[in-house]
Amino acid sequence: MITILLALIIFLQFIEYIVIFDIILSWLSLVGLKFRPKFMADILNPIYSGVQKYIPTRFGAFDFTPIIIILLLAFIRGLIVMSVPEVQVTLNQLLNQ
Repeated sequence: MITILLALIIFLQFIEYIVIFDIILSWLSLVGLKFRPKFMADILNPIYSGVQKYIPTRFGAFDFTPIIIILLLAFIRGLIVMSVPEVQVTLNQLLNQ
């Protein structure tokens, strides 16, 4: 069970890194560098549209969808770590090696 939860935490962290990378790439598009790998679009578009379906995330020219997703991912990771204390102990052991 701990292994599955640790894998889920790592997966959520991976998605968070992809969202952050997508934010950086969107800033680069402001200077004319329009580049977004297909795998990122395949992963993030369903997540973005799922959030945008329930929460209005656009205010003028600003899209707050990535920020909301990062906060949701952090909340889910926190719930996993707080609900199963063994996960926190295992994470600490892995990080201190």
